[in-house]
Amino acid sequence: MHLLAAAVWLGGTVVLVFVAVPVIRGLEGKARATALRTLGRRWRPLGWGAMAILVASGLGLAVDQHALNAHVLLATTGGRILLVKSVLVLALIASSALHDFVLGPRLARELAGARAQRARRSLIRIGWTSFSLSVLVPILGIVFAELQ
Repeated sequence: MHLLAAAVWLGGTVVLVFVAVPVIRGLEGKARATALRTLGRRWRPLGWGAMAILVASGLGLAVDQHALNAHVLLATTGGRILLVKSVLVLALIASSALHDFVLGPRLARELAGARAQRARRSLIRIGWTSFSLSVLVPILGIVFAELQ
């Protein structure tokens, strides 16, 4: 389940970043705002559902590996990697939520109202942060798994 959910999250993120968003950038005004809003609404249940499964199954895996005790987390290489991964997962969730639920809707409103796109720069920065974390977190998961 953990690997499948990771594939949905990362695969969906790659498709959004490199396929969907560049196509939508070619649209103007209300058509662009509608496309962004529709894309967000259709992706959220899949993406956030996958993230919920990732968090739940990740905690379960950590418990199975006896990795959730302070000694393992702080005194072993695998534990420290798991600790870093966990902090980055929290950062990924926060940056993705900011992107999806605050900045994205703000930009959609700006586009629909033909107003200045003040949210665009922040949305792009947060989006690339989320994308980078989406790639880095599974890599740390692989390193952690190899050390167990």
